[in-house]
Amino acid sequence: MTNLRFNFDNPWLLLLLVPALLLTLIPYFRMNRRYRGTRNRITSMILHMIVMTLCVLIFAGFNISYDLPNAENEVILLVDTSFSGKENEPERNTFIENVINSTDSKFRIGVVTFGFDQVYAVELTNKTDGVYEQYLNAPKPSNEYAASDIASALQYASTLFAHPETARIVLLSDGAETDNEAAKVIRSIAAMGIKVDTVCFPNEEVESEVQLLGVTTPNKSIRVGETFALELTIQSHFEDKQRIEIQLYDNDEESAKKVVELTSGVQTVKIETQFATPDMHRLSFEITEDGEDTSVLNNMLNTYMYLEVFDKVLIIENNEGEADYVSAMLEDTMQVTVINIHDNDLMPKSVNDLRAYDEVIMCNIANADMPDGFDAILHSYVYDVGGGLFTVAGAADSTDKSNVLANAYTRDDMYNTLYQKMLPVEIINYTPPVAVVIIVDCSGSMWDMKGGQAFESSKLYAAKQGAQACLDVLSDRDYVAILGMSDYYTEAVKLTPRPQRAKLLAAIDSLKLQNGTVFTGALEGARQALLANTKVEKRHIIMVTDGLPGDPASEYLAQAKMNADLGITMSVVGINCDGATKRAMQTLVETGGGTKDNFYAIDDVLNVATTMREDLQAKEIKDINYETYTPTISSISTVVNNIRQEDMPTLDGFYGSKLKDGATEILSAEYVPMYAQWQYGKGMVGSFMCDLNGIWSANFVETTTAKTLINNIVNALFPSENIRPSDIQLELYEDNYYNTLSVFTPLEEGQNIRVTVSSPALDGVSAPTVNVYAPEEGSGQSRVRFVVGTPGQHEILVEKVNADGTVASARTIYKSFSYTKEYDEFVDAQTCADFMTKLAASGEGVVIENDNPWAVRENMAEFLHIVINPRIVFLIIALVLFLIDLAARKFKWKWPHEMIRERKKKALQAK
Repeated sequence: MTNLRFNFDNPWLLLLLVPALLLTLIPYFRMNRRYRGTRNRITSMILHMIVMTLCVLIFAGFNISYDLPNAENEVILLVDTSFSGKENEPERNTFIENVINSTDSKFRIGVVTFGFDQVYAVELTNKTDGVYEQYLNAPKPSNEYAASDIASALQYASTLFAHPETARIVLLSDGAETDNEAAKVIRSIAAMGIKVDTVCFPNEEVESEVQLLGVTTPNKSIRVGETFALELTIQSHFEDKQRIEIQLYDNDEESAKKVVELTSGVQTVKIETQFATPDMHRLSFEITEDGEDTSVLNNMLNTYMYLEVFDKVLIIENNEGEADYVSAMLEDTMQVTVINIHDNDLMPKSVNDLRAYDEVIMCNIANADMPDGFDAILHSYVYDVGGGLFTVAGAADSTDKSNVLANAYTRDDMYNTLYQKMLPVEIINYTPPVAVVIIVDCSGSMWDMKGGQAFESSKLYAAKQGAQACLDVLSDRDYVAILGMSDYYTEAVKLTPRPQRAKLLAAIDSLKLQNGTVFTGALEGARQALLANTKVEKRHIIMVTDGLPGDPASEYLAQAKMNADLGITMSVVGINCDGATKRAMQTLVETGGGTKDNFYAIDDVLNVATTMREDLQAKEIKDINYETYTPTISSISTVVNNIRQEDMPTLDGFYGSKLKDGATEILSAEYVPMYAQWQYGKGMVGSFMCDLNGIWSANFVETTTAKTLINNIVNALFPSENIRPSDIQLELYEDNYYNTLSVFTPLEEGQNIRVTVSSPALDGVSAPTVNVYAPEEGSGQSRVRFVVGTPGQHEILVEKVNADGTVASARTIYKSFSYTKEYDEFVDAQTCADFMTKLAASGEGVVIENDNPWAVRENMAEFLHIVINPRIVFLIIALVLFLIDLAARKFKWKWPHEMIRERKKKALQAK
């Protein structure tokens, strides 16, 4: 024993000994000399002093420490022999040999090798002769799975020590962890007293490598025969450009093939394909020509798609017969059920009732028409479950298409409702945002001078006033650009948000006198400015001029026609135009996308501002818009498959709405959506802004185009997976080889969960079927953990088994496995090194450099530091002595020899 020490946690509390002793001695010496000399008083005083001293030592945190030579040092070298560390094996073995040679009999050393499992290669021993050869010749971990399960290896090694309080694990690895999480177990190992050191052997960066990382499948329903894209993610690094060939296999049959020119880093490649049959499609991507690829083990990627047959549609109508046209359009390809919203007996009462259908179509259903609570059921069906929803407009009580009273889409009915929240359109008062380019003629003919100053009645002055008036009628959502036109055009200010009024006014004021009048360049410049802004729904040009262009009519009319073809409208304010000039300006307006009403002939310049203001008064989108129009295809989607714009039939009105952020407008009316859809939670919602019962749609519903369109819409909104109700809910967590399946289902007495994992054949040999039983748990959740390591698609059958062995219910899901994370050649070496550093810190160990094996011995504890804390013992002694002190003061007592002497004396007297 060495280094004996008496320690105090709070040594300053030892000063309490002075008042403690004084409180004992002062009362004693103040006592009459006759009494303080008695045996009881002296004994009480001594006991009191001892008790007070012990209490002060307890408060001061007294303890005793000393060191003993440590003959129980144990160290296990935990060696990662997985695939990713193969290139570092010679360097790692040299490190191990030097560690073994540097130990002596004071240390017990052992070796554990690991990958996916562990092997106790060398048992703990203090005889180092032959240990290194024993390590080299020991069986290696199973090569069935290529993995680095550091967490399991640490837990295994921690059970091998005889003296964990003086033990140390030295982890030798590249830090590329693939299974489990070592960070979750390292602290519990450190709490046992076992320290964990780490030694990192980093891998070098690959120079020529390509690997398949993942694939994204469409998040929507796919139909048989429909062409769709699979997005394949590839990572590569080559010094020179490389081309590879990727082959897609569908159920082991060759499908699409694509040649890809690689770019260094991560890139996404789209591969288009289609399925000829429904049900399961096992998809495999393989790099068949890979150039100078370092590793081919990561050149195969597996996934699957299960093509469900979705055809069960529930149509809910408001009035009898209102869904007849829609039902007739779908009945050839789908199973259609029609019910009335007011039929309480037939209306679904729960989410599971709705899950019997793949999609719900609401024909002319207002929020007020729904039974209490149905909106919440419908919301959960779409958002949580993934069902499809298609809403169609309709009238309240009128069949006169020129006097329709809205029912389904009204602002008062939809405002701030859960139903409105679900739709891709918003039913609100709305004026579409507009972008306006004001072209002001600054030629000499627009400028009346007197004494070098412009008259207030001049044409240019009036044009500026008109431009300023335009700002007053535009909304804060609008954009304005100001162009000055003469021999060439100048952009006084580019398209600027209307709220920046001061900037726009300054630009208008800056317009100055120029020379001639050329329309062509100004019309082209206005077009470029308008097309650059994608945030508006209407683009408009307003030109203020006195006519008299200097360029040929054929040139500026060609520019006007080009603008009109791009959806840009035009107005002209003609100041003091004569007959020929007036006719030329009318032609310009009509060619540029306007009508005769968009040409304003002004004789009095004081009326220019009023005229320009009226021209820009934007029409507010109403609840109901009575006009005949042809829906315009505005987005390419499966909704418009096999539909040509020229074949689109007309409709006689639409219900006004605004497209929500995140929604897609497929068909449009005038500046507003005609049909829009969006992803809402797990499901899809689409809204058609017209009826389909023959009021406004009489010319529409009888056409082949309409039937194709409605079938396309319904198919586009179908779920992406089966949504049928099941009492078994599953959540699968995948981590390389390990899989954790959570099963949520109520279990009755005697029931349990059976999970059967069926894996594909590998090299012609069928993989064994794995059966796992999950115990019953009162929470209704069972958790099953299993290993899947065979490349391909795996079927996971979950059955609820009764006590007699019969199956109460079942559900099947699928899982794909491609290649182990061990074959990822792009793991960042610095990230792995940082992981090893954090692991050592959490394990209360140190990071050892891989060129310093002797540090392993230096980190071992040669002495055991023993600390004895006697405070509990002192407390017990103090309590006992305190009780004796009370007894000594309360009762008179004698020493045993005095008692014997008195008995003898009494015996003599009795004789």
